[in-house]
Amino acid sequence: MVPRKSREVRINEITEAAIDVFLEKGYESTTMEAIAQKAGVSKGGLYHYFKGKDMILIQANEKISTKVEELMEKALECSSVREGILYYIENYISYWLENPRETAFLFLSMAKMLENPDLLKYYKQYTADYITFFEGAFTMGVQLGEFKAHNAKASAVTLMAALDGVLGYMLFDEDMVIDEVIQYFEEKFIRSIETDKSS
Repeated sequence: MVPRKSREVRINEITEAAIDVFLEKGYESTTMEAIAQKAGVSKGGLYHYFKGKDMILIQANEKISTKVEELMEKALECSSVREGILYYIENYISYWLENPRETAFLFLSMAKMLENPDLLKYYKQYTADYITFFEGAFTMGVQLGEFKAHNAKASAVTLMAALDGVLGYMLFDEDMVIDEVIQYFEEKFIRSIETDKSS
């Protein structure tokens, strides 16, 4: 007798299948039936877990964002704020470049965001958490004497925007080398605010 899969495993399988179908067919052309077929479940079984494809889209975004949350946690474990921010920058850019499927899905989701109130709400919270993380990091850097006093929120918002913006440029321009891009970020977001003590 084959053991029944746990709810968590089944949801993960459905989510992975849905990402593939969304990318293959586009959001509008994706049906619950197509997702069910790809996931190897009945249509009724799929509705047992999700009421509609909007819910699956949000679940898939939550799944992908866990990687970003892991990077935040590891950044906090670094020996200094400076090293933590640099760790995050390098690994954030590397993750999206090394996972084109997830990156394509992220852009697909962003295109649907303005049409979907639940997805928009999710991204607003995600963005707020993101800004809070960086603002806290820059503030801690100031408190520890690593960084000069400055507007920590401004640093947080511009760093976040620059990270997400540079991904698109790097996908389209093969001449943009990751090591150089990381150096640009270090120069603009770290060295420019470092104290004499930390340099």
